[in-house]
Amino acid sequence: MQTPITRALAVLSVAALTGLAGCAGSAAGSDSGSDSGSGAGPGVAFGATPEEYQEALADMDPVALTYQPGAQSAQGHTGEAEQAFIDQVAEMSGGKVTLEPVWGQAVAAFDEVSEAAADGRIDIGVEIPIYTPSKYEAVNELINLAPGPPASPYVTEVSTTAAMMEVAWNTPEIIENYDALGVSVLRPVMFETSNALMCTEPVTSLDDFEGKQIRVGSAADLAIVEDMGASPVSMQFVEAYEALQRNTIDCTLGGLRIGAEYGFLEVAPHVTLPNDAAWGRSPTAVVAGPGYQNLPLAAQQVVFDAYAQSNARSLEAAVAFSADAVEMVGQNGGDIRRLEGDAEETLSGAIGALREETAGSDALDGEDAAARLDDAYDRWLTIAEEEGHEDTGDYVGFAEDFAAEPVDLTTFGERMFEEIYLPHRPS
Repeated sequence: MQTPITRALAVLSVAALTGLAGCAGSAAGSDSGSDSGSGAGPGVAFGATPEEYQEALADMDPVALTYQPGAQSAQGHTGEAEQAFIDQVAEMSGGKVTLEPVWGQAVAAFDEVSEAAADGRIDIGVEIPIYTPSKYEAVNELINLAPGPPASPYVTEVSTTAAMMEVAWNTPEIIENYDALGVSVLRPVMFETSNALMCTEPVTSLDDFEGKQIRVGSAADLAIVEDMGASPVSMQFVEAYEALQRNTIDCTLGGLRIGAEYGFLEVAPHVTLPNDAAWGRSPTAVVAGPGYQNLPLAAQQVVFDAYAQSNARSLEAAVAFSADAVEMVGQNGGDIRRLEGDAEETLSGAIGALREETAGSDALDGEDAAARLDDAYDRWLTIAEEEGHEDTGDYVGFAEDFAAEPVDLTTFGERMFEEIYLPHRPS
């Protein structure tokens, strides 16, 4: 008998789903189960001044790396965060290392970035692992756990992002997955915000789900949608706008960032969110090929260390898009609703089944990963609250507060880097 996930993986494999270290693998070493990143030349201690990085790179010829970001352009919150990362690398290295962006997936589609990095068409790029579950089995098992923490305007979201990142970096099977593809991993997973159900008309009860065509982006999404009594439709998220506009689909599952940035909320302004859980969360990854792997050690460290600031900017971009999304919902005659009791109960059952699937997985120690995620989420939620971050679950109220005072996640992002990334730094 097929379980929801095995059934989902079978469908996705047919449908072909289509919203950084010294040697191949983790950016540093033995903790992750990969060889240490051991580029030539001296290294630099984390926290060094730009002048100290530049002194270590004094004898290096300038290098320009092709970087394919996840954003369509340098405009908008995500594009601005990507550009800040690019600028940070150039500033820290004194121009010895520059990232030349190729926007809009001009070289490789989101599900082909690892191959493009491994064969040198790009040097660093953003991949979406959910589109090829057979290629990223361990990562997709982790995604099955993503619906557990509740959705919120931002505090549970940034806490989940940090917790997922911590678990991914410290799960050998996930890092080995990237090793096998011939790439180094700079970000094994980066979850931004939980998915929202964006529809052309309100969908909140089980009866509402019956007969609906809902675009999904992962095996976990597919299993959830089937359990809700709707029909999942596999397509790249960039195709969802036209499909919604033409009524080919009724809804799409995706982050509010995607809904705002790609205009889905213009044609699907009726948003539904769970009460005590989430629809799921979909990650991106950042991988690097030989152009990065062959750099001197200090140059690898420059790129890797730039994430100390990039984490905060990426999280802030996602939060800003959530506020934008609330405004777009209102502008387009929509609303933000919560699931009704019967649908919430069914979703809870689907989430439990996903967790059981991961617990019994052959791709990783699922029980251990689930326990570590629970612990990490509680800890990072406490950290966020200790830093003064709070929200009530009221998305409209959050957007009003955000307009008056945007969220600053600088210290939270830096702490993420120091506690999660730093043990895996090239050395």
